[in-house]
Amino acid sequence: MDKLKITMLGDFSMSYGDKTVTEQNKRSKKMWTLLQFMIANHNREISQNELISLLWGSKESDNPVGALKTSLHRLRACLDTLGLPDDAEIIVNSMGTYSLNSRLDCEIDFDEFDALYKKSMLAQSEKEKTTVYLQAIDLYKGDFLHRSRSDSWVTPINNYYHSLYLRIVHDTIDILYKHKYYKELIDVCKKAFDIEKLDDRIHLYYVKALLDIDEKAAAKQHYTYVMDLFYNKNGINPSPEFVALYEKTVKDDNTYNADFGILKGQLDSIDDGIGAYYCEFAFFKHVYQLEIRDAVRSGRPTNLCLLTAVSKTQDDLESKQLNRIMTKLSDCISSSLRSRDVYSRYGASQYVLLLSNTTKEQAEMVLDRILKRFKRDNPKMNCTLLYKFDKAGKPKLPQEAK
Repeated sequence: MDKLKITMLGDFSMSYGDKTVTEQNKRSKKMWTLLQFMIANHNREISQNELISLLWGSKESDNPVGALKTSLHRLRACLDTLGLPDDAEIIVNSMGTYSLNSRLDCEIDFDEFDALYKKSMLAQSEKEKTTVYLQAIDLYKGDFLHRSRSDSWVTPINNYYHSLYLRIVHDTIDILYKHKYYKELIDVCKKAFDIEKLDDRIHLYYVKALLDIDEKAAAKQHYTYVMDLFYNKNGINPSPEFVALYEKTVKDDNTYNADFGILKGQLDSIDDGIGAYYCEFAFFKHVYQLEIRDAVRSGRPTNLCLLTAVSKTQDDLESKQLNRIMTKLSDCISSSLRSRDVYSRYGASQYVLLLSNTTKEQAEMVLDRILKRFKRDNPKMNCTLLYKFDKAGKPKLPQEAK
């Protein structure tokens, strides 16, 4: 006899033999909620009042009991299409309570996922644990009822399984990287990116694995993608460890001997020379060190500046709003500075600027000009710009009197 297979991790479905019902079938949202809630709570009986509260909340209904019975009737009619034996009713009721039939021979994916995690805790070796972890990762097709994740009853369950999944992925990539299974690690990371795009630990190990198998071009490309994803699209900071990884992606990258003409063409095409030069912060640090050395040798004044966008109220800026602000501010900085000046995104709401051959008074004038231009061009932006600046480099210690 076939088993009833129920999927709740990712897209919802119920399958029996070669027949399947899914949430995409044109049916009432309340009907699917009713079914999914009973599956999620399949180890207990659920009262009629609890189901009415679930479906209609505080909304008044002329006949909530009748409406519930109608939904249950529609649900049973839909489930009949699976073709289970007549004596294998999926939804049963007893003394005013409803539940999933406990006598059914069924597989529920989130129960299997829980069981695999518990099994991993009993593993006697890293190899055994990793084998179980990989089974759990393969089973996790998506977050718990991801189409309904904003529903109040789904959210805490969704959060639980999402956190448990990330814990398993983190442990798995730690073990795989430790034992140099780089290609297997890369496969795990690629699957994880479909579930969670903003976990910088997964991105970190992905780039490290690419570097270790000498895929430097792919590592650079992914690094750039992540910095844009975190800073520009979501307004958050990647970990310092991930930012520091930039140096590994660019240093000693002499993979072939290029013709001088090709080399010059590549370098000449990097920048159009219009506006200040934007770069990643890890590269900005190198430019800063070079500028300090030159300033010490030549005596030219150089100032380091920090621009920060803050809300006009006490509330934090929302990510979409912050992204829009930082894009506009970047345009303003670029057009306000000279082509030899350099700037970089330092945090989710900050830019750092390096103004070469600029006195303190000139630096203050430049920053005031940026603030005024930003306010003029973006009068409706709900933010205030703050700045700090100081002479670049460490202050010289006073010399001892001779």
